Amino acid sequence: MANSDERDSAQWTRLDRSQLRQVLVDHENYVARRMGGKRALLAFHELSELDFTGRDLSDGEFSGARLRRTVLENARLCRAILFAADLRFSNLNGADLSRADLRGACFHGAQLNKAVLAQADLREAALARHDKHNRGSLENMSVSPADLSSVQAHGADFSGAKLGATVVQQADFTDAVMRGIDLRGAELRNANLTGAVLQYANLSGAKLCGANLRAAVLTGAELDGADFAGADVSDAVIDPDPVNARALKNATKTIYSTPSPSEIAEAIRLNEMWVESHGREGRHADLSNADLTGRELEGAKLALAVLKGARLRQANLARATLAMCDLSAADLRETILTRADLRGVRMVRAHLEAANLAGADLGPLRGVGAGRIDLPANLERAKFARADLSGADLRGARLVGADFARADLRRCDLRDTNLAEADLTEAKLEGARFDGAILDGARGLVVPVHS
Repeated sequence: MANSDERDSAQWTRLDRSQLRQVLVDHENYVARRMGGKRALLAFHELSELDFTGRDLSDGEFSGARLRRTVLENARLCRAILFAADLRFSNLNGADLSRADLRGACFHGAQLNKAVLAQADLREAALARHDKHNRGSLENMSVSPADLSSVQAHGADFSGAKLGATVVQQADFTDAVMRGIDLRGAELRNANLTGAVLQYANLSGAKLCGANLRAAVLTGAELDGADFAGADVSDAVIDPDPVNARALKNATKTIYSTPSPSEIAEAIRLNEMWVESHGREGRHADLSNADLTGRELEGAKLALAVLKGARLRQANLARATLAMCDLSAADLRETILTRADLRGVRMVRAHLEAANLAGADLGPLRGVGAGRIDLPANLERAKFARADLSGADLRGARLVGADFARADLRRCDLRDTNLAEADLTEAKLEGARFDGAILDGARGLVVPVHS
């Protein structure tokens, strides 16, 4: 007697190797608008465990297809129809699924690292059950939500995607870009959203119990009715709104201190003494989680200070000495850092949207320690969207996954930097130097312009 898997397999059409090869060739001709091209119509086909690495399958029809453990790494699936498709445990790393129809699709356990799902439709699907005469009826309709449970989607782009009540439990969206995403009523229990950009996302009614949103960006997000019980929003950037305060009542939040101007001045004085005496006098400044919003700190000498998770939005740090400072996950939005000394700084997942770093020095600090090593700046996953870095020195900096969308990088020195996976979409690059830079997976960089 046939087992259930064998019975199920009978519902899917199988192609032999030569037939499938012809379908792919015809489809690529179709995409390229070449003579004899024919769109791939692979609805309800068995395509599990096949390798489509790098294939252009844009606009293909895969409704109800079975693609379990299929390799689609770096494949193009723009506008493809994957309605109710089975993509469990598939490899979609680096794939382009922008504007694809993914309603009711099952991605359970799939890899979507650095995939692009911008404006994709991942809402629930209305499925019709057919009788033996292949007739469907409204009485036989059922609703099936898309399933993103247990997916790994580090750095994936979900901007403007529609997820609705999608099941997203135990999923890993670390550093994913989810601007304007629709997650109304979504099941996001225990999801990892560390460093995710959720600006203007609709999370109303979403279940985020136990989710990790450390250092995430939630500005402009709709949180009304969302359940954050047990969620961790430490170091996240959140609008000070009464609705947000109610939604996040039971979440773990950062407790900020508010030092007085005299306390800050004393911390700076003692830190300068500590640096100059090589630790024999004074005291190392630790202003972690301090609320310094809008403070006047021009020219402050805070080399080696610790400002992890500090709020420095709209503060004036022009010409400040911040060499080897730890500003990880700090809120530096709209902060003035013109001509500041930021050599060897650590700004992992720092928020610098619309900050002014014109002429700042973010290059390496030379000859550090007994070994006289050069210490580069670490700006991994930092968010510089719309920031002004014109004329800044970032030589040798680690910029993996940094967001420079619409930033001003004119005349910026980016030689020998690591820009792997960075987003340079619509950045101004006139006169920027990229000699020796690592650009693997960088987005938005068309042609480096040299001075």
